[in-house]
This record gives sequence, C-alpha cells and structure tokens, in this order.
Amino acid sequence: MALLPVWGQSGDYFIPFRLLLLSRMIERETSRDLSRFSVTVAEWRVLSQCCSMGSSSAAEICAAFEADRAEVSRAVAGLLKAGLIQREPDSSHRQKMRITPTDAGWEIFEGVRVMRDAYFNEILQDLDPDERKAFNAALHSIAVRVDEQRTLRAKPAEATDHAD
Repeated sequence: MALLPVWGQSGDYFIPFRLLLLSRMIERETSRDLSRFSVTVAEWRVLSQCCSMGSSSAAEICAAFEADRAEVSRAVAGLLKAGLIQREPDSSHRQKMRITPTDAGWEIFEGVRVMRDAYFNEILQDLDPDERKAFNAALHSIAVRVDEQRTLRAKPAEATDHAD
C-alpha cells in the first residue's frame, strides 16, 4: 500500500497533518494486532494504564489518554465482561471506583506488550539512538506547545472594560 500523496507535500502546514495521519495509521495497525487478543484499542488503553501505572480510576484513564468518559466507560464495561479487570471502591473516596487487572488481564497485557514492543522496534528501525532521542525531544516540544495553546484557549476572556 502506497503512502498518501500528502507525504510528498512540503511546508510547515503538512508537518502536523502528517503526524495526525501517522497516528491514525499506527492506531489502525494497533487495532488489527489487538484483535488477536479480542480487545479493542480503547480497552487496551484502560488495561495498559492499570497494568503499567497500577490501580486507576476512570477519570485518571481519561486524563492519561485524552479520552472521553463514554469511551472509557464502554472499554471498562467490555473488560469487566471479559473478566480482564475488576472494580473496587477507592479506600480514600467512597464514590470513586479503582480499576485493577485480573490475572487474565495481566496475561493479555504481557502478550500484547511483547507484540507491540516488536512492532515499535520494527517501525523505528531506521532511526539510530541519537535520532530516536531527537525525534522524542521534538515530539515533546510540540506537545508542550499544544498544551500551552490549549490552556490559553481554555481561559475565559477577561473583560477589558472595568467600571469604577
């Protein structure tokens, strides 16, 4: 399958556009790989968060992946039904539930992680360690700038007229 024509376009505008397209391409491959384990991308995000970071709330998962509550809720429901996670009350907050993986969830996590590590090594094989470090630093710089812009846009406009 050939790359889309946009990859040949030049100019600063096409850099973030190509990042978006690359992200979608990787997500589609991720979805295809995860189907072997009978989990969706959203379910994988929930499971990987709980396995990597420990017991998590749905709100923490939403924040970690910039996901909406409905997406995380559907993923949690699917993982509960499959017996891959369990929900327990948070000891410090009665209304909050903590999500933790079951033994079966850990097995899926380990299997997917091995497969995804191999995939990521494959797609990054043309970058030497210094290029990977520079690429990661560039992505971090872009993410910081996006976050700054998002923060600025979220602030309510301050009134310029002040009545005495």
